[in-house]
Amino acid sequence: MKRRKVLILCIDAGSHDYLTASTLPTFQKLAESGFYLHANAVIPSVTNVNNVSIATGTFPEVHGITTNYHVDRATGKGEFIEDNRFLLAPTLFEAAKTSKFADKTALFVTKKKLLRMLEAGTDIAVAAEEPPSEYIQMAGPVEPIYSSEINWWLLRAVTETLRRDDPELVYCSTTDWVQHKYAPDAEHSQQHLAVLDQIMSDIVDDNPEREIYITADHGMLAKTTALDPGRVLTEKGIPASAIPIIKDRYIAHHGNLGGAAYVFLKNLADTPEAIQKLLSTPGIEEAYTAEDAAATFRLHRERIGDIFVLADETTVFGELETAVEPTDVRSHGSRHESYVPIIGYNSPWSATDFEYNLDVGRLFLESLR
Repeated sequence: MKRRKVLILCIDAGSHDYLTASTLPTFQKLAESGFYLHANAVIPSVTNVNNVSIATGTFPEVHGITTNYHVDRATGKGEFIEDNRFLLAPTLFEAAKTSKFADKTALFVTKKKLLRMLEAGTDIAVAAEEPPSEYIQMAGPVEPIYSSEINWWLLRAVTETLRRDDPELVYCSTTDWVQHKYAPDAEHSQQHLAVLDQIMSDIVDDNPEREIYITADHGMLAKTTALDPGRVLTEKGIPASAIPIIKDRYIAHHGNLGGAAYVFLKNLADTPEAIQKLLSTPGIEEAYTAEDAAATFRLHRERIGDIFVLADETTVFGELETAVEPTDVRSHGSRHESYVPIIGYNSPWSATDFEYNLDVGRLFLESLR
C-alpha cells in the first residue's frame, strides 16, 4: 500500500481576489481536478493566529496564540510572539511522528518567527529569511525579506527537498510583502503569483499522487483611516491603552497598523461604557468584552485584552500620536480580511468538509486517529 503524502501551502494574504486577478494555470488545474471553495480565516485575521491554527488544526482557545504581540495583563509588559513558549497545542508534525504517519516532516516558512513557533516535530525546518547554507546551494542566494523573490526561493527549496528527501508531511508558508504593497490587479502582484504557480507546476509534475492543499491566512485591503482606540477612550474620560494585534517586527509590511486590536482598561468597571463609546466611533465596527470575544471567536480567554475591537473595511488600528489620522496602507486583521480560498487536490475529503482554513490541519489530525 502506498504511503499517503501531504503538502500544505499557505499563501500569506493569498485571498480569492488575488488568485482570480492572476492567470494561474497550475492552481486552476488543481482546483478543477479537486475542489476550490471560499472558507473562513480565524479572527483576528493575522499571520500568527492563522498559521498556528492551520498547523495545529485548532482554534486559539486551544493553541493559545491570539496575537502577534502579547501583553501580560498583570504587569502590562509586552513582547513579540516569535517562538513556541506561548504555544499550547502540538503541531501537525508532532502528531504525524507520534502516529507513525511520517518518517520525515518538513516546515518551510519565509519568516523566522514562524519557524521558531512551529518547528516542534519537524525533521527539516527552513526559514527563507535565514536559510541553512545547504539550502542556499539548493535554491539559490538569500533574497530580501521585503521582496517577491524570497517567496519564489522558498517554493524552490520545497521543490528540491521533495525531490531529495520526499517527506510525507510538508507545510509551507510565504510572506505577504507583495500584497501589502500592491493591489490584486497590479503587475507586481500578478508576476509574484505567476511564478509561484509555475514552481507549483514542477511540484505537481514530480508528485502526481501527493495530496496538495492551498489556502491563505488572511486577505488584504486598502485602508485610509488609522485610529487609536486607547486614545479615543482616554480622550472621552476612560483611561485605556490599545495594542494592534498585527504588531510585529516587520514594520515595512504594514506600519503596525491592522484591523483588530485589544484594548486594556485601567478600570474594568468602565467596560460597558467603553464598549458603548467605541461602537459610536466611526471606523470601529465591532467591540466585545473579553468573555464575549473568547466565546464568539474561540479565543483563549487569558491571552486577550479587556475589550476586542474590529475595524470597518477602510480603517486600521495603531498606537498613534493622535486619536485619528489619515493613512495610506494595505493591511488586514478585521473581519473583512477573514475570507480565504481552499484548493484541495488528491484529497480524501470534499469541499463540504471545510469551513475554516484550519480544517486542513483538523481533518489531517482526525485521519491519524
